Amino acid sequence: MKKILFNLATLMFLTHYSNAQTFNGKLGYAISPEGFPAIFDSLPTFLTEVSNTCNNGVLLINGAWRDGLSTSGNIPTLQKTLLPLHPVPYNFVDLSVYGWATYPTLYLDNPTNPTNNWANPLTRDAFLQMLIRTADSLSPTYMMIGNEVNFYWEQDSVDYSNWASFYSMAYDSIKAHSPTTKVGTVYNYEHLSGQGVLNGWNTPYWSALSSMDTSKMDVISITLYPYFNYTTANAIPLTYLDGLFNRIGNIPVVFSETGWPADNFGFPWTSSTTQQVDYINKLFPMLTGRNVEAVNWLFLNYYMANNNFAFKSVSMRDSLGNDYPALPFWLSHCSTTSVNESINESEQVQIFPNPVVNKFTLQIKNLQGKHYSLEILDLFGREVQQIEIVSHTTEITIKSLQSGVYLYRLKNDFQNINTGKLIIQ
Repeated sequence: MKKILFNLATLMFLTHYSNAQTFNGKLGYAISPEGFPAIFDSLPTFLTEVSNTCNNGVLLINGAWRDGLSTSGNIPTLQKTLLPLHPVPYNFVDLSVYGWATYPTLYLDNPTNPTNNWANPLTRDAFLQMLIRTADSLSPTYMMIGNEVNFYWEQDSVDYSNWASFYSMAYDSIKAHSPTTKVGTVYNYEHLSGQGVLNGWNTPYWSALSSMDTSKMDVISITLYPYFNYTTANAIPLTYLDGLFNRIGNIPVVFSETGWPADNFGFPWTSSTTQQVDYINKLFPMLTGRNVEAVNWLFLNYYMANNNFAFKSVSMRDSLGNDYPALPFWLSHCSTTSVNESINESEQVQIFPNPVVNKFTLQIKNLQGKHYSLEILDLFGREVQQIEIVSHTTEITIKSLQSGVYLYRLKNDFQNINTGKLIIQ
């Protein structure tokens, strides 16, 4: 009976990975170097890791549209600092968000006009000039005007029409100055769809989407946190996102933020590293066959400030810098790699045979005197075997591992360069 159950679990896992291969988007994170938000000394290391994630990972650059009231109209320091850093020396894909509210607080006043909404003509002019200057000088890959704007529909549905008209005008201006930039805005899915009952959000606000001119959306960005609606990841139905996809047709989607917390701070949902793995195993099947360009886990490293408890452990590492078990599962969904391909074409990797009986061969085509190691992990992300790699071809004997599905993770100078699954018979 145990063997039957195990084989069923294996079949489900293999089916999941088969579905995962249909995901063709990129993976990424918001700005989250080790020690943030107090320490940014390791920002270069972080940007390197993002750049190496799936061969050009996505960097979410989410900040206010201005540094302060007096600098309205200027490019924000955050974007002005980070956008010029790619493609050299860091080859990440930029996803810039220009927020104008921390609801219910708005940042729409002007030094000479205190009207704090979208009817303020001076604010509209300053915001537009900032966007044009950014498009002209920095040519971002993605420009998201506003963050989780559906909350403003609930706050002021009348002024929301002024926001919608501004967005339409801003879209035309950005495209005129940087035609390749993809322009959109950001919605929170749980609030938008009324599926955030654990957070008090049980009224849908689809009008925040339908009142916009979606023909002027190159992409729709979504923040996605299903733990606001379900206590466990396995409770999420595979139809959870149908409300969105049924409304937008084939407009591309970027999930600018998602994830599941690892630490329990007393919220009604279940938080654990196991839940993170379960969520990843549920998320990508929901995206199968959808036009999704990128999915960002919220943080790579742990949020170290003593606030923001609902999000601080939505990270891929704990507060000591140790990888959570979810990380190799997350990286296994890289669209630029498969089981027998490397993330970097200059370091082609092959593992054969796979499935494995007693031993397998690892080949690295361009072994250039670097430090390599291969880790084998069980389905909970626990390391069960580690092998140092010193030659182009290495024969590896399996050490007393039970039959089943495992993950392998190949590292080069302590950076992940290849992740995939290993089947042991």
